[in-house]
Amino acid sequence: MATAIVNDIKSIENKFVTAMGSGIAASGHLRDLVASVLTSEDGRPLASAIARLMTKGDKQGANAVRSILGAIMPGAKVGKAKDKKTIVISLKDAVFDDAAMQRLSDGVKRKLSLRSTLVKEVKGKTDKVDYDLKKAAANDVKSFKKNKVSLAAALAAITAAYAA
Repeated sequence: MATAIVNDIKSIENKFVTAMGSGIAASGHLRDLVASVLTSEDGRPLASAIARLMTKGDKQGANAVRSILGAIMPGAKVGKAKDKKTIVISLKDAVFDDAAMQRLSDGVKRKLSLRSTLVKEVKGKTDKVDYDLKKAAANDVKSFKKNKVSLAAALAAITAAYAA
């Protein structure tokens, strides 16, 4: 019986990779693929899909899948195996975000394209962090000291850049 499930997952993976020409069609297959990964707790089908997209030269598609995976399963790690070729997904530290999965399903129902708006939809609203001038200045000073830039030269450069 496990063989049938594996074949179904492989079928979903094939449909997903084939449908990447249409971001809307691919979105539905991605939802099914992610759901199967959550059910089986096995990231290999998703890793295989990412590898196939990279092999086809579809870096945008692969990055979209990685972003969606990161939103739905924070802590999941996508990396390369020891052979430096095979892509692996570690779900060891992953935590399932039900709200992100719901946003993925809603995005598919609204026919959002994987290539444009779906990734933003799944990631959800993010709060913009206020600019911390003191922290930025501390980092700049650290860099100036590392590169042996005098205070006078740093101030002159900042003044000139600010005036431009």
